[in-house]
Amino acid sequence: MTNACAGNTPRDRARPPVSYTLPAIKKDCVTCHLPTGTAKAGELKKKLSVLCLDCHQDRKAPADHKVDFVPRREIRGLPLTDGMITCFTCHDPHKNPHGNLLRMKETDLCLPCHPV
Repeated sequence: MTNACAGNTPRDRARPPVSYTLPAIKKDCVTCHLPTGTAKAGELKKKLSVLCLDCHQDRKAPADHKVDFVPRREIRGLPLTDGMITCFTCHDPHKNPHGNLLRMKETDLCLPCHPV
């Protein structure tokens, strides 16, 4: 089996998905959201990508994926925020089905924007 086929055989697809736990900081809503009892309870404290990069300073390197830009093509299967690619496009801060809060398997994640 080649690396491109890894995880995509009938036997692999029949296995139940691996479940990853959420990091402890993600279980505390007020890390990112305004607390209940405030006028805008539940809203994000800051612009989405700013909020993410406040904690993930190491993700600002030139080699890291850029965020907060309008894609040149239609993106299917991944959410955009105000029409832009953000951290939230690839990562779901509320679920962790594939590890690293990724929305889909790492081997599939790039394909909606970067088809082969």
